Amino acid sequence: MIFDWPAVLEPQDVNIQPPRKTEGTSTSLSGFMQTAVTPRPPFGLKLIFPQLHGAEVLAWRAMEGLFEGRANIVRIPLFDLWFRASDAQIGAGRVAHSDGTAFSDGALYVTDDLSGVTVSGVQGQRNLTVDFGAYGQLFQAGLFFGIGEHPYLATGVWWNGTVATIRCTPTLRTACTDAPFRLRPTMLAGLTRDEGANLELTRARYGAPSLELVERFDG
Repeated sequence: MIFDWPAVLEPQDVNIQPPRKTEGTSTSLSGFMQTAVTPRPPFGLKLIFPQLHGAEVLAWRAMEGLFEGRANIVRIPLFDLWFRASDAQIGAGRVAHSDGTAFSDGALYVTDDLSGVTVSGVQGQRNLTVDFGAYGQLFQAGLFFGIGEHPYLATGVWWNGTVATIRCTPTLRTACTDAPFRLRPTMLAGLTRDEGANLELTRARYGAPSLELVERFDG
């Protein structure tokens, strides 16, 4: 089961861990190291929260129940609030109908991300070509982005007008055609251990929990 992150729960400290490239490193008696390279390894996310009270405690308890240990999956934002493009940069996310028209009073649809910016590629592709059109050069290396339910980290960006060549990690999880390019990525994640979402309350009233998650691909 996949459930959405409770909006009332906002972390104080965020540690987004881009995919680590290797696993299973071992050292022999002679000092020789052997490292197994893992293709497209998962993201990790560590969150530390301020003291939770009232409705926040109840939301946390409900979330812990939804996890059911490591059985279920949460759809969670990366909380990269200060470094992503601002609402002003993405034009407040206002778009027309598919035929270019607005509502009778001139109003437009409101979106919370880019509109009309897409990406295509094959599984394992490292460099992506993305045309940002009227948005201009609003993207740079070091930013996270999303394609579908998968987050990525841009490790290099080169511009030719409004077209960006983006080097990313990990390489593309799956093939995609005209998939929406998201500046506010979400991730499907699960607990790293069954007790990972347990909340200990001081005086049975409030608590400051932490959470460690790992990207999941079985959602």
